[in-house]
Amino acid sequence: MNDAVKLTLVERIESKYRKFSVALSCLSGITIALMMISTTIDASARYIFNHPLPGVFELNEVMLVICVYMGMTWTQMERGHIRVEVFLLRVSPRTRHILNILCWGVTLIFVGILCYQTYLGFLDSFRIREFRWGSVQMPIWWAKGLVPLGFLMLMIQLVLDIWSEMVGLSGIKEIEISEGLSSGGIL
Repeated sequence: MNDAVKLTLVERIESKYRKFSVALSCLSGITIALMMISTTIDASARYIFNHPLPGVFELNEVMLVICVYMGMTWTQMERGHIRVEVFLLRVSPRTRHILNILCWGVTLIFVGILCYQTYLGFLDSFRIREFRWGSVQMPIWWAKGLVPLGFLMLMIQLVLDIWSEMVGLSGIKEIEISEGLSSGGIL
């Protein structure tokens, strides 16, 4: 057992969740590249041969869902969402923790409502096996399932952020779990 490295339970969860979110963010980045490449090829084929590639538009619509909703959690982790920090920089650390908890709590409620509603939309879409009608028939029910999944992942990150702020607000060190103990099956 290595006493030099001690992580709290929440830190372990955050570390594993961060790796998972980064992997999905990489997938999000790959879809952006694929969208750019497919759009370039489609536009070139339209210009040079006067014949666009069938299905590129429909495919890009589906890839856009992956791009946006699989990257939301990573954006929250990096604090990349829009927020006004001019005010936060002028208040005490305690007030900053309180405001962050309040803000992320309201966001959690709002995202929870979005998650629930988009899940209901996904269930309807899945039940009827919804397709996108265009130059190529493309199933979109599975892409609609990624929307509530993205919201759920954002909710998990918001809970972790709120917990972190509450620990910072309390000033109490979390219960530590040693490296050896946690490798024994806790996480």
